[in-house]
Amino acid sequence: MNHPMRHPVTVLVAPRSHPVSQRPTRCPADARAVTLALGLSLPVRLLTAGAMPEQVARDYLALGAGQIDILPCADDSLLLPALLPALRAADWVLTGTRSAVDHGSGVLPHALAAALQRPLVTEVLALQIEGASGIVTQALPRGARRRLRVQAPALLAVSAAAAPALRHSLADAMAGRIRHGAGAGDTAPAPLGPPCGQRVPANQRRQVLQATIVQSGHARMLGAIAPATTGGTIVRDGTAHTKAQAVLDYLRRHSLVSF
Repeated sequence: MNHPMRHPVTVLVAPRSHPVSQRPTRCPADARAVTLALGLSLPVRLLTAGAMPEQVARDYLALGAGQIDILPCADDSLLLPALLPALRAADWVLTGTRSAVDHGSGVLPHALAAALQRPLVTEVLALQIEGASGIVTQALPRGARRRLRVQAPALLAVSAAAAPALRHSLADAMAGRIRHGAGAGDTAPAPLGPPCGQRVPANQRRQVLQATIVQSGHARMLGAIAPATTGGTIVRDGTAHTKAQAVLDYLRRHSLVSF
């Protein structure tokens, strides 16, 4: 019987396409998660599923991690069942908030939390381990912060406002290990969790609605209930003399003529 190896902290990483050159690079959101994990006094393992070029894997190792495990995954739809067996032995699982600048991304942490039946904390800025629990600093709207005590095992989605990954060591990039294959998970396959939903291509996803004019709630309410006023009078009936007199009266009322 295969017993899973304990990995206290596991960080999920993935490659992304550069928006200009379209070359595969490391994801800034995942790099922030790696930087946060390496600041803890616990062993850290990087984990990914699917194809990852060696150059991208070395870029993640350059942050200071000693090893990255690459699990086989033939299709993105099989990503969840490929990761679940390797994550059951992890006390803390860290991910990025989004894999790219896309409103449809960032669903994987929620699917993993539901399948593993673990709590999920999003927009994480910092983590401090205290025994079997941890103090999590979470970012809130308008710059607010709050601290939560979270019991392990748990999933943490690191915020984009966390400290960026500035370290890049060529020595660590070359010395780090890259493990391929099913053995990288260090555990036997486990029953599949609930389905993660239907995947929709990025070019077919619905766009987030945005207001064309930014107004306060009070201004929008007044625009909905106040009658539309044009500030003038439309003269359709009458003779030419009557219409000309109406124009002249308007000019005199606004001091545009002096006769």
